[in-house]
Amino acid sequence: MAEHNDDLVACAVATRGLVNGSDAMGQVTAATGGGLLGAIVGGVIDNNENRQGQAANMENCMALRGWSVIGLTEEEGKALEAWDDDPARLREELAVLVEAASAQGVVLRGPFANELAVGNFRVGEAGDLEEVSLSRRAVKDMTDAAVEAAGEINPPKLPKGVKAPDSIKTVREKDINLISADKAQIVLSMTGKRTALDINSLILQRLGEDGAEIVYDGEPVSFLFNGAKIRKTTEGDIRRYDFIAEIPPGIWKIAAINWGAFAADLCFGAPAFAIQDGETLFLGTLNIREDGGYPLDQSDLSVAQDILEPLPELKARVKFAALTNGFTSDCFGSYAYAYHQPGAPFVDGEPDEDTIAVEIVNDPVTQ
Repeated sequence: MAEHNDDLVACAVATRGLVNGSDAMGQVTAATGGGLLGAIVGGVIDNNENRQGQAANMENCMALRGWSVIGLTEEEGKALEAWDDDPARLREELAVLVEAASAQGVVLRGPFANELAVGNFRVGEAGDLEEVSLSRRAVKDMTDAAVEAAGEINPPKLPKGVKAPDSIKTVREKDINLISADKAQIVLSMTGKRTALDINSLILQRLGEDGAEIVYDGEPVSFLFNGAKIRKTTEGDIRRYDFIAEIPPGIWKIAAINWGAFAADLCFGAPAFAIQDGETLFLGTLNIREDGGYPLDQSDLSVAQDILEPLPELKARVKFAALTNGFTSDCFGSYAYAYHQPGAPFVDGEPDEDTIAVEIVNDPVTQ
């Protein structure tokens, strides 16, 4: 039970910078000078949706730490709710369930199993979580105190007096001949139904040599895969969007997956790759499935060679981006998430189960 309480407190602190609520999410941008996910612009936060987002993120973080969400019967839940005003007593009552040898109820989700990359979870608005979990209520006094002690956390800002770098734009088909073989290029193909492709996007963030999140050196720090395409094709009801972008050399992380205005920050762990000028790397084919999951296929280099057919020099040199998993950061956006490329090494070696982060909740979940 002590581990349960400590993990909940740690998760409350780790997710305190996340903001949800559709009324507040008028715009989430990949910043050119304001950090990973940029400014969240809009009206007054919809408290109900923000609460739902917080509930989902606490589940996400706890699943990351190896916990599962257990559903109790209504009768059992009502009996425990009687101690809502007495967190210490609620902790005592919950300890019997938490420390039991097996789950005392229905296992609804967790622990983490890399469902974003290999499973059926998808980014979207949090489900209608009608109740804050009994676990969270049982440590409210502890989490409130820890969050207050930790203080506010905000996305990194451009240092005073430093000019915001120009933004990176993916190359349009009509501008393909403007691509320079002396520069670094990243290629990505995205497949799926049009409705899924048009609403989802992928953000890449440039890291420092030491893995630091933000590099303010006059060059762009992030960009988004969606918008200008080098080509788009259709086969039945499946579309394929192909992208090329010229990027500064350095270490680039797959930093976030967006669904409309809802940003899933892969702050609990994400893959990164290094690129130099004169290199052309194929990130892979990202399959955006309607039933969830964003598998990144790095098995067929001919996809990139086909995209680069009008650029023979780039076609000849293109190779897969060598991904390394496990790059972490502070959490911003709507949700805290993780994505690990299967088969890729980890930056600190193969992680233990309790160091891997977790998935977003889209559907209603009873805690």
